[in-house]
Amino acid sequence: ACLARRGASGCAFAAPAGKVEYAVGRVQAIGAGGQARLLAKGDAVDEGDTLVTGADAAAQVRMEDGGLIALRPDTRMKLDSFRFDGKQDGTEQYLVSLFKGGFRAIAGLIGRLHKESYRITTPTATIGIRGTDHETIVVVPGSRLAATVAPGTYNKVNRGETVVSNEHGTVFVQPNQMAYAGAGAAPVLQPLNLNIFVVPPPPAARAGRTDTEMRDSAVVDSALLDPDFALGPNLPIGYLFSRTPITGTYLST
Repeated sequence: ACLARRGASGCAFAAPAGKVEYAVGRVQAIGAGGQARLLAKGDAVDEGDTLVTGADAAAQVRMEDGGLIALRPDTRMKLDSFRFDGKQDGTEQYLVSLFKGGFRAIAGLIGRLHKESYRITTPTATIGIRGTDHETIVVVPGSRLAATVAPGTYNKVNRGETVVSNEHGTVFVQPNQMAYAGAGAAPVLQPLNLNIFVVPPPPAARAGRTDTEMRDSAVVDSALLDPDFALGPNLPIGYLFSRTPITGTYLST
């Protein structure tokens, strides 16, 4: 049996898990069959895809349940399972594996209504959510971040709560807290590491923006990838990851 995006012939139709809203630099999706394709604005992202950003690349994906993912440079993550057909019947599922790099996610309907069905797996921890806005980073040996922070999984909450666990223990993470899970050790809360995270100011409404419109924006490192912001071809990637804190109102959890 084969799965294909809508419009393909001879295969079962599979609705996309999401759609690329922004792609800066080299961003790829590797399908379940191993075939790689470059991603650009408007392209579909499917269940089973592995998303890969280059060293100076970034991407924002809107999921079919209304959630948003903003991928950092040098990231590799897989959409292991995404089940959402537009109605709430208890079968919804959102499972992600993060191998390296990181992303910030604003949860959609699956994460807000079926938190038990939303899970992120990394080499050293499993992360569940109890809120809407969180960031996860996996630092691997030899990476640029490994020169300043220890390898392992880092998780920060901006709104709501996450649960970081592995075979050695569990820790609950509140807003503006950071958990760290290294290899062979229980997750622990640590002081927020400003080498990899920043602390955004309290959410404040932007004039003329509604809660629904806020779903059109996502943040990585408190840098806003916003539909009102023109991405020029010569814009340095560092600009996207060093300015403009997240603003706007949040949907209730």
